[in-house]
Amino acid sequence: MSCGRIPLIKRFLLAVVGSVGLVTFLQAGPALAHNSLTTSNPSDGSTLNVSPTSWILAFTKEVPLASATAEIVAEDGVRTPLQAPTYGTSTNIIAFALPSNLTGLSTARWRLVGVDGHVISGRVGFTVTAEPSPSAPPSTLPTQIVATTTPTTIQLAPISIDDGFIAPIPELPRQALRFFNYAALLVLIGLIFIDLDIAHGVIGLALAQRTIRIASVGLFVSATAQMLIFTADISGKSLLRSIFSLGAAIETTPGSMLILKVLICCLISFFVFRHPIANASSKNAWWIPALLVEYLITLAYTGHSRSQRWAIVGVPADVIHTAAAGVWLGGLLVLLWIVVPRVSDRQAIQALQRFGTAAKTAVITLVATGMFQTLRLHENPWSVFTTAHGQFLIVKLLVFAAMLAYADKNRRSLDQLFVSEATIVRIKRQVIRTSLIETFLGLTVVAVTAVLVSSSLGN
Repeated sequence: MSCGRIPLIKRFLLAVVGSVGLVTFLQAGPALAHNSLTTSNPSDGSTLNVSPTSWILAFTKEVPLASATAEIVAEDGVRTPLQAPTYGTSTNIIAFALPSNLTGLSTARWRLVGVDGHVISGRVGFTVTAEPSPSAPPSTLPTQIVATTTPTTIQLAPISIDDGFIAPIPELPRQALRFFNYAALLVLIGLIFIDLDIAHGVIGLALAQRTIRIASVGLFVSATAQMLIFTADISGKSLLRSIFSLGAAIETTPGSMLILKVLICCLISFFVFRHPIANASSKNAWWIPALLVEYLITLAYTGHSRSQRWAIVGVPADVIHTAAAGVWLGGLLVLLWIVVPRVSDRQAIQALQRFGTAAKTAVITLVATGMFQTLRLHENPWSVFTTAHGQFLIVKLLVFAAMLAYADKNRRSLDQLFVSEATIVRIKRQVIRTSLIETFLGLTVVAVTAVLVSSSLGN
């Protein structure tokens, strides 16, 4: 919808882009990646004279210990699962006890879920030339691991063994769930906003009641499926059996936030189905925005907003960004789907004009928070062009720019002090047609965002 005067938007965008560009070029560095393995002891490709008793791994970020698993694949293909690891001198370092008397080529394989909820995995191959000793005692881990030598940076090399241990659930269903989760959330935010600011009492209409129920169920189903996928990532079990691994999920921040998301969805669905409301501003409806804010916080805690630098401001910035998207895109969907078809032509024009004022604020908020989040994730501006995350971000920005173009077209059509009766029908049809294209582009942005969340930030 309307986004305010374009010259003002252009000046704002130029100021933000210029400031961020100056800072990023002065602080040029690598793109901030998901948690990744930095060193391994034994290192990849090393040859040892003595069978190691432990395998020490160092990562760039904190490791949720409950999610870390590993196994050893011997030269003859026999797999030996390793016991749960322990922390080293920091929460970035973990250690696994190795079987005694390893000999020949061994492949050590690890998998864990990062603090941002993403599954990462890898393998390290090393060779032990010593002959096995039948009297060797079983290996044990010290209570605290202190590095005595500088570990060698690993270079992972492909090994001819199957990937059954590290293969996660396919990414496509994860992306589809994220899309439906975002869409349902934006619709709920849009319904609340339209009722509070544009068309008081619209949430009490029969169509609005059906829409809010469908959106709440969609939110619950998608959030529950995401939680089960996460527990399956940790436990290595199937989706149905992963329900019995919730204890391990609770021990991690992403897991506890995903479980909290499901509980919030349960409360939303309970209130929606058991206590229908006439409007969002009534005294018994305070729980709607309160629960949605809680949901936005849990959503921020399960992604890059918490796992990357400046998390203390990244999380609230993500909450504000998503809320602004709900006001703009969710509000536009509700306006076109529920409000405009049920009012007169002049009332529709007035509602669209009022929405334009709010959309302008939402767009400025989206741009500001979006640029801030990009600064957090990409220290080097060139990584936007060389990383998967950056390339998807460029696609998202191009589609967003197209949305702004159609929004400006609507602004020019609606930016009139007086609309005559002779032209009001033509203007309404034109604005609705343009808004439908704007809505389609908005849903495309949501789809790209669903892919962007899981894309790599590294090269």
